[in-house]
Amino acid sequence: MDKSLFTHRGMWTLWDYEHFKNITSIEEFENTFNNLEDIEKHVKLNKFVPIHVHTNGEFQFRVKINEKLDKREKKYVSANSGTYLFEASGKTYLSGIELIDNIVFENEVIELDLEKGFYEVEINLVEWDKEPGMRLEDGSSAPDALPDFIVEIRSVDKLKKKYKTSVDTFGK
Repeated sequence: MDKSLFTHRGMWTLWDYEHFKNITSIEEFENTFNNLEDIEKHVKLNKFVPIHVHTNGEFQFRVKINEKLDKREKKYVSANSGTYLFEASGKTYLSGIELIDNIVFENEVIELDLEKGFYEVEINLVEWDKEPGMRLEDGSSAPDALPDFIVEIRSVDKLKKKYKTSVDTFGK
């Protein structure tokens, strides 16, 4: 499942709809995500996985559920987030952080119908343009280029003792 997603706040996120469905206004959004410490609280509650790369724009995402990276994907991964823990209540979305709201527009998100439960999530940053022939003369990506990010979501049978809780996806 591949899709281009935009953010103007420098962060995308995997988020649990039930946890955030009471956000109905910009004021409630700002109160919920006032600063990085507020965001980290939701990461620690396992309801939010940040994809924080400190830049705005539109990037291509691929989501893999209970599926490993293939050989080609592995070859061009330049950074891995480490493992976050995510608890799904059912409806789950991947979007720019500014789109967390009780009203979701299908064209702006990747909707995931995860069964209730715990999942391990890893974010992979992909250097798709390092693959020969994938950057076209005009600078755009070839139709069969890899995405910018691959989000791996795996069902959890047994919880580990420690998961990543940092808002800085590719840092410590």
